[in-house]
Amino acid sequence: MNLTDKDRKLLWAKAGNRCSYHFKGEICGQSLVVAAGGEDVVVGQECHIIGDRPGSARYSPDCPNRDSYDNAILFCPIHHKMVDDIQTTHTVSALEEMKREHEAAVRAGRGGPTERLVFTHSEFNTEVSDADRAVGMEVNKPASFTNVKSTLKATNVKEAIGFTTNQPLTGEISSCPHCGGLVPFAYTGSAPSGDVRCPHCGRNVPVK
Repeated sequence: MNLTDKDRKLLWAKAGNRCSYHFKGEICGQSLVVAAGGEDVVVGQECHIIGDRPGSARYSPDCPNRDSYDNAILFCPIHHKMVDDIQTTHTVSALEEMKREHEAAVRAGRGGPTERLVFTHSEFNTEVSDADRAVGMEVNKPASFTNVKSTLKATNVKEAIGFTTNQPLTGEISSCPHCGGLVPFAYTGSAPSGDVRCPHCGRNVPVK
């Protein structure tokens, strides 16, 4: 984007150097400058709210200040692509509201990633019929799963997905040092710290 120095400073400062994606309870908050190979790498992307040219996402000819702070929002690469590819829900008004909510959260000291969700010893059952798409479990925040089962019963459904996430998903199976039983464990996002509870003996097992 061809922002002025002042507008660029305002955009990054008010966003707190974090992705501004706030939508239907999902908050990204990913840092837009990350360390890699001993260097700082800028992964944040400046996105037009109203597209800058015909054919671009959310384009409108009626935008007098296209390259300005008011028409700019910061996203991580994943959410930049998401808002541009799914324009039916990620409208101009939706992005403007995201920006307001995120900047308000940063001012209140809540601009970072959301807390990790923890699912333990749980079972989720979903039944869907006569639909284009069915999802058994969708988790788009950092979360950890210990001894969790999710089942999807789909009838007359074109597309059935048991589990989906927009975060990296990692699964592990450890051996309990106390009883020797297997401890299945999975998480989305970055690796959590702390212990998980063995489903067999109930004692804590350190997360490696």
